Amino acid sequence: MRRRTAVTAVTAAALSAGLAVTALALPAAGAAQDESATTFVNIDVNHNLDYTVGVEAAKKRVFSVSATVSDPSGVKSVSFELWHGEERAKADGVIVGSAQCHKINELTSYCEALVTADPNVNLRSNALAGLWYMTPVAVDGAGNVTHGEGAYFARIKRQTYLSQTVVTPDPVKKGANITVKARATVASWELKKNAPLIGHQVLLQYRKGTTGPFVTLKKLKTDRNGWATSTVKATADGAYRYDFAGTSLTPPTTASADYIDVK
Repeated sequence: MRRRTAVTAVTAAALSAGLAVTALALPAAGAAQDESATTFVNIDVNHNLDYTVGVEAAKKRVFSVSATVSDPSGVKSVSFELWHGEERAKADGVIVGSAQCHKINELTSYCEALVTADPNVNLRSNALAGLWYMTPVAVDGAGNVTHGEGAYFARIKRQTYLSQTVVTPDPVKKGANITVKARATVASWELKKNAPLIGHQVLLQYRKGTTGPFVTLKKLKTDRNGWATSTVKATADGAYRYDFAGTSLTPPTTASADYIDVK
């Protein structure tokens, strides 16, 4: 049997919470695959919202995937296969959503699926963080199956956190040393809890007074327990905080600032 690849006008974006869950399904077993004229256009992931998403340790995220699908025989059904790995045949993670299709005309339908990324079901390994791909699959009115291979999808990231910044002592004399601390953690899908974010660079930032931008004072790495600890001299009343820029596997996050009085 032959399989046709047909994808055009692909738009990729990221996931978000707050959508209803849909059932998961694949085309019927034994359906023939051929070089049908099915086309997929205006592929959209989560309505063009943020490019990345963080999924917490044991929480699921539900997101939408849609496309406009056309075939000379009409459109019988559509599903969207999301997969992680170097190639679909060797994927180490797969999420599939069956779409609800609404006819635009006899040959064309708008099809949308609601898909769930869940650490308890399909994101059980931390290694699944990163780039995922999407393959739309359509069954036309004659029962032929068309796969649109390799559409670029998005990154599913493990959620990161920075605790409240704590500065000691407070109040402090001008010119005296202060210690600034915050703890970085990351969702572990394997442990089902947050774990220390170890050895990642964070920025110590300071803002004089109560308004204006924060400026970076230092770059440092978190320790084996996820703590960022730095010592600086107190110069004036102001706020300190830590900032994490994120990586390809983890989203950025910023700690709440701690304001101190300098005497």
